[in-house]
Amino acid sequence: MKRLICISSFLLLSGHASAQSVATNVNTQNYVLRPSDLIQVDVYQEQDLIRQTRIEADGMVHLKLIKPFRIAGMTIAMAQKEIAFRYYDEEFLVHPRITVAVLEFSPQKVSVLGDVTRAGFVSIPPDRKLTLIEAISSAGDFNRIADKTKVQLKRMDATGKLHVRDINVERIMSNPETRDIELQDGDIIFIPELRSKVNVLGQVNRPGFVPVPADRKLTLVEAISGAGGFTRLARTTKVQLKRKDQQNQQQVQEVDVERIMRDSKTRDIQLRDGDIIYVPERLT
Repeated sequence: MKRLICISSFLLLSGHASAQSVATNVNTQNYVLRPSDLIQVDVYQEQDLIRQTRIEADGMVHLKLIKPFRIAGMTIAMAQKEIAFRYYDEEFLVHPRITVAVLEFSPQKVSVLGDVTRAGFVSIPPDRKLTLIEAISSAGDFNRIADKTKVQLKRMDATGKLHVRDINVERIMSNPETRDIELQDGDIIFIPELRSKVNVLGQVNRPGFVPVPADRKLTLVEAISGAGGFTRLARTTKVQLKRKDQQNQQQVQEVDVERIMRDSKTRDIQLRDGDIIYVPERLT
């Protein structure tokens, strides 16, 4: 049964925002409400109308007395005015004064995939934007063979169409005048591998792939350095360079790297994509 409070003769209406609303001290008035947000609605001097509820997946909210309506997509300020209007329009209250506060924010996140240390979800802070560099950093930063020049940002528009954008993150990081990119909920960041790399195995401090620079050749000594250098057990005079020939057969060349590093006249070896360098353990 409706509870109708007599309408005061001096009540001023102004379109849909006819009733008063009270600014909340908990959240900014410009925060846009989202499905899964847990909100509290307070009605001034109406304790029985106080309601804590979670916005449903379809954006609807269920409050006491008034009919359910879609609240997701409204700012807090807009929601307060809308609720106040509905209590007035449905003839429950004369001067409804409404406060809306978000008790729990729905998780907003982006996905960071590919060549980062900890691929997965990264949360967007509820009170500010998250940038592309911050998201990659939160995912443990680039791996050694990540292609920083061709990072993909995948974003769905309002119609459900997927847009893919290639971004040179290396340029953003190296040039302070290049603006970082603000992310949106649901964005997917994919970091591809460099197409050219060599594999350094055995007695080095960081075994694994070492990228071949796009603008020049990578040498054997540089690759070993990129893998953290020799361990104290490395047999530096018997390093193996394994390379496939035109018939896809693996050829093995033994290289005295100690001599290359000691003698400036001994030419370093230029590597190719797919080369494998194996550093054996020295004889005890």
